[in-house]
Amino acid sequence: MAMAHYTHVNAALKSDRTPVTEADLAVQALLVEVLDDHYPRDGIVAEEEGLRKVSQSGRYWTVDPIDGTIPFVAGLSSWSIAVGLLDENQPVAGFIYLPPSRDCFHTVPGEPARRNGLPMRLKMAGPLGSHSLLLTHSRPHQRYDLSAAFPGRVLALGSASVHLAHVATGAADAVIIGHDKIWDLAPGLALLKASGGVLRYLDGTDVAMGALLDGAPAPLPMLGGHLDTICQVRETLNYWASHENAHPAHGW
Repeated sequence: MAMAHYTHVNAALKSDRTPVTEADLAVQALLVEVLDDHYPRDGIVAEEEGLRKVSQSGRYWTVDPIDGTIPFVAGLSSWSIAVGLLDENQPVAGFIYLPPSRDCFHTVPGEPARRNGLPMRLKMAGPLGSHSLLLTHSRPHQRYDLSAAFPGRVLALGSASVHLAHVATGAADAVIIGHDKIWDLAPGLALLKASGGVLRYLDGTDVAMGALLDGAPAPLPMLGGHLDTICQVRETLNYWASHENAHPAHGW
């Protein structure tokens, strides 16, 4: 359904000045219908049109019909369809699919993170080096400085879900995520946790999905990956100096 629009997309701007396409709306409608049919007592939080369905079971599905709408509109291939499952606010399952490459990442309760069916793990922690790969959102230069102390390479693919999936399955060492929302985070966080990784705000506190169920943006940027690795990356970031009202905690 999404690929029928790919490379010839017409986009409109939502009230928050982010793009939306016919594919976003069509894919979301299909996913919500399927989830409603199969899990009628579960809640749903979806990106488009403020869709919220209150849970009667303690479980919530998150739906991002096109995560990476900007690369989708541009004709780039790093966009995904992302569905997550929260049980009592804990991410327990995640499904991230990249239609152009047919790359599929998923995890279900009690299982490892998988890429195209094969179990995968985080990269082993070690000193950062020239081989280290950090994934980031598209405008890190407007939010903080990454010092010359970071010796590796930095890439931006345009999708938080794709970034988290690549870190969870060992393709990259760590990810910086901006003020993203629950549908951007829950599927990838399920994968990350299944691989033994963590997602922390830059003040050192763990990212809690329950606090984001209302669809509000995350209060701070985040780092995800192996705990030892993101602690090293954190030392190369200067965030607080450029945010006068921000005060770091001591969770690191």
